[in-house]
Amino acid sequence: MADALLSAVATTILDNINSFWLQEFGINGGLKTELERLHSTLTTIHAVLMDAEEKQWKSEAVKNWLRKLKDTAYDLDDILDDFATNTQRGSQVSTLISLPKQLLFRSKIAHKLKDIREKLDVIAGERSKFHLREGMEEWEVISDREWRQTSSLVNESHVVGRDDELEKIMDMVLNKFADHDGISVYTICGMGGLGKTTLAQSVYNNESIRKGFDLRVWVCVSDDFDITRLTKVIIESIEGNCSIQELDPLQRHLQEILKEKRFLLVLDDVWNEYHDKWEGLKEAFRSGAKGSTVMVTTRIEKVGLMMTTAPLHRLGFLCYDDSWSLFKQRAFRMGKSEDYPQLEALGKEIVKKCGGVPLAIKALGSLMRFKERESEWVSIKESKMWELEDEGSRVLEVLRLSYRHLKPHLRQCFAFCSIFPKDSILERDNLIQLWMANGFIPSNGQVNLHDLGCQIFNELAWRYFFQDIKEDPEGNVSCKMHDLIHDLAQSILSCECCVVEPGQLNMWTVPKTVRYMFVHFAPPQVYNLANVNFLRSLIVNRGFYLNIATNQKHLRALKVTLDRTTKFSFNKFRNIRYLNFTGSSISSLSESISSLPNLQTVNLRRCRQLCTLPKGLKHLKNLIYLDIKDCDALTCMPAGLGQLSCLRILSKFIVGKDQGCNIDELKELALEGEVCIEELDNVKSSIDATSANLKMKQNLSSVSLAWRTNGDLNENAEEVLTSLQPHSSLKKLRIINYHGPKFPYWLMDLLVPNLVEISLENCNRCECLPPFGKLRFLKVLHITGIDALKCIDSSFYGEGAESSFPSLESLSLSDMLCLEEWRRANNGRKTFPLLEELKLTWLASLKSLSGVVDNLSALKRLEIRGCIKLESLPT
Repeated sequence: MADALLSAVATTILDNINSFWLQEFGINGGLKTELERLHSTLTTIHAVLMDAEEKQWKSEAVKNWLRKLKDTAYDLDDILDDFATNTQRGSQVSTLISLPKQLLFRSKIAHKLKDIREKLDVIAGERSKFHLREGMEEWEVISDREWRQTSSLVNESHVVGRDDELEKIMDMVLNKFADHDGISVYTICGMGGLGKTTLAQSVYNNESIRKGFDLRVWVCVSDDFDITRLTKVIIESIEGNCSIQELDPLQRHLQEILKEKRFLLVLDDVWNEYHDKWEGLKEAFRSGAKGSTVMVTTRIEKVGLMMTTAPLHRLGFLCYDDSWSLFKQRAFRMGKSEDYPQLEALGKEIVKKCGGVPLAIKALGSLMRFKERESEWVSIKESKMWELEDEGSRVLEVLRLSYRHLKPHLRQCFAFCSIFPKDSILERDNLIQLWMANGFIPSNGQVNLHDLGCQIFNELAWRYFFQDIKEDPEGNVSCKMHDLIHDLAQSILSCECCVVEPGQLNMWTVPKTVRYMFVHFAPPQVYNLANVNFLRSLIVNRGFYLNIATNQKHLRALKVTLDRTTKFSFNKFRNIRYLNFTGSSISSLSESISSLPNLQTVNLRRCRQLCTLPKGLKHLKNLIYLDIKDCDALTCMPAGLGQLSCLRILSKFIVGKDQGCNIDELKELALEGEVCIEELDNVKSSIDATSANLKMKQNLSSVSLAWRTNGDLNENAEEVLTSLQPHSSLKKLRIINYHGPKFPYWLMDLLVPNLVEISLENCNRCECLPPFGKLRFLKVLHITGIDALKCIDSSFYGEGAESSFPSLESLSLSDMLCLEEWRRANNGRKTFPLLEELKLTWLASLKSLSGVVDNLSALKRLEIRGCIKLESLPT
């Protein structure tokens, strides 16, 4: 399946030829003639692409014709991109100086376009051999209103048709294994697409399981059953980052962590058939308490039998009734098939052919939801794909059918995801940035590209090309791809996408057709890239690969790690849109980055030694994302960032004293996601603070407001914080080193009612806490360093509500020098019904809790440390 994406490439090129920049700079003469001829040729070819892309499935000749056409189309796209970039540069320098160079450049471009056009004319002439039909209707035109109303977060909480199996597994894990001295292993086995992972997730997230185990760990294994890697992943799932590298100390450390704790470990998607590897991994688990359990999911029965200590749970197909129920949910609005009597009977026939495989049923149901003509349903029912004997092949063919019914740009965005290895966690915003960089998102001139990217992500999620979708309090969305879905994406882009695994270290040759490449860590000299000249995206998981990148003049997206000694000019990357240097040890970036007119994304997250940003960033007029989170050494911002009208993501802003660095630079920026505003000591007045316009930035989900750690007492801190009122939709708030005597009215009056997470750090002069107990969605509350607070009284819980802190799961109080008493709520009001974690640390003056934390039914972890005057511990 080589070239089903050609129609998307051709559409992009036609849009570029017609776009404003070609009309804006007085195109004339030979260049204009060649563009007009190219447009004519491409239009002729584009008219038959839909038919050709269908016939390629059965005709090798058509497939080869499309491949040849696509290679030429890519070459044309690169030429047009060079022309656009050069034209933008030329408009920024003196016309008298640049005119001769511009004329020479345009003459060269005209010659290149002529060569490409003549090549395309020959290829276009060959279409007559295949009897291709013109003007075939696209598969479908989907109502934007229909799928925009559908949430991108696919709900997998209810596992249709698996209630009995879920109950059986729960009973086995909680009860049958409860008194076992050794490690119990329970294995779920079945073909791809049956829902093994979804069933295991339902067990893992069950409330009874949460309460029944001290630790729960989920590890996606896949085909890399490396004992050292898996041991480290398990440790990091429990404790966070682990610096240990060798197997023996890793296993000893894991034994200590698990010692006398009852744990549930899920090993998802295991392929390893080697008994010695399993025994080597299992050795570290033996220190756990009675009832500790390992749950395994696998497609291979031999693997399941090798690992399990209980009867193998073979996951079967869904029965017809459950299959029909699942199909109805997705194929008919509100799941009401009776509203479509002419389609209901056809739907039941289609469901029978799905064979009870949930993945196929969901994908096909999502496809049929947008088809209301009876003939379309008949076509699916009578498709030859149902004649395939192998069940797995039929499932893959169903997925392929769903793919073929996507619009071209959706196909392109989906297929690109094959650049990431199987089981990768994909971040939505990163996907959108890469889609944009590669020109996959078509602009309609009305909605910005980021919003269109979100719509594409939502539709692919609805159609089940993405699953396991999660959203954190900051609004960051992530997802995964089912293995079969990933196989489909790989088969589509196999000639153009290359994933280099860690074990491929013997001068492995990358095919010259590759345009998108993902590299795991390995010494760069092991890759033979002599034939690779047309990379558009290079994503390096770990390592220093600039020697690869610098030879790729058409590169549009680059992710590498930069060494502190790296010195290079960005002028080599004139077409680049996406630069990701996450975790690099650089202290600065070359000023030449400011000369990249197309740059949309600069990701410098966790570049902890980065001291300065280029002064010319304000010239990057197309910059949308500037991520400098956790750039701890950064002390100032370049002037004029407020001029970047496209900027949406600015994770950190350091307020300066100089013109162009003040807080009013944020005024016109339509920021989204999270922002941390530091050095608020430099804000002179409430008028300046108000100019930041935070109250109107409704798409900000997380705001941090920070003064200097060792700054002088700032007398205007209260009025500044009052004027920095965020929008009411805010989810996460952090206030750091605030020296005002009280919290602002918008926090005391809870004018930010949707907060999920709050952190108050070193607000040392405040004597009273806001009534946080009334916040219905608050899950995490962290308070530290409020030295003036002597008593937490009933006002903390809020007045009038039936229960206080109804959603709070984690509460931490620490380093409060004067806190002596914490009183319970008045009137016996129910408090903390969901609190799982409570930390009271270094509250040296605390004498009494007054029964406030007694009888917390959901509490799992209680830490009381450094409370030397506490008279009695909670019961």
